[in-house]
Amino acid sequence: MLVRDILSWWTRPRFLWPGARPSDTLFAGPWVGEFGWELMSWQGMVRKLAPRYKRVIISCRPESQALYQDFATDFVVHQARGAADCNALKNVQNPEELVAVQQQVPPEADWLRPLGHQPPDRQHFVRFGKSRSEFQTDILFHPRGRQFDDSRNYTRESWNELVAQLSAQGYRLACIGLSRATLDVEGDFVDRRDQPLQQTMDDMASTRLVIGPSSGPMHLASLCGTPHLVWADRRRFARGLRSRDKYEWAWNPLGTHAVVYDAEGFQPRVAKVAELVTQTLQSPAKAPRET
Repeated sequence: MLVRDILSWWTRPRFLWPGARPSDTLFAGPWVGEFGWELMSWQGMVRKLAPRYKRVIISCRPESQALYQDFATDFVVHQARGAADCNALKNVQNPEELVAVQQQVPPEADWLRPLGHQPPDRQHFVRFGKSRSEFQTDILFHPRGRQFDDSRNYTRESWNELVAQLSAQGYRLACIGLSRATLDVEGDFVDRRDQPLQQTMDDMASTRLVIGPSSGPMHLASLCGTPHLVWADRRRFARGLRSRDKYEWAWNPLGTHAVVYDAEGFQPRVAKVAELVTQTLQSPAKAPRET
């Protein structure tokens, strides 16, 4: 255990070593990785470090600024494009964006670059979103449509059928996400894609259930304290964790109720998903917590 602890400190930036004195300024980023990793292994770490500094500069994509508003003093936004993978960006299409960020790092700042997995004890999480009566729905759904690992996308036909079934049962539905990374679904629902992240978090705090295949927005539901139904496969990732492990405990710092269905992978039967939705919504023990 002692060796592991020593190596844990050794791999961190020198200004985080025991006994090190921080400067007045922390520059965190640029964050270029996946949204789920930003939620669960980055923003919480930066928030925990923030009280040590007089000035905290966050470099992130513009749509992620709401994650840091409670402690950031300045932002350096970027639009770096490529294939986000964990905490990194592969096949960068516009490297000049990252060069521009580096040029804005104050010379005296402690520069925290994106790191990999961070355990909960190195992070401080807060609950995002505020429940608003005008945003109340029964179900928010995220129809993932990314080209990266597109086998995880539920088909458009399945979404159309699922929305039709849920609408017929009288549920109030709304769609969330970015139009460039989601499928165009048909049916009776409110399209709330492409809205500011703070609005999406308020939507999540105002709904009864969030559903969709494993993706960043489903992890966001966890940090909004909103029950969520996620479907995924049973592959094991880093540290031997499956998606079920992440949603139920490893990436669930607030203890939010998560229903994970992994018996049919990323293409579960529509009837099964509809059944799980109804079961979750009808169980008082699994109702969302009040804000």
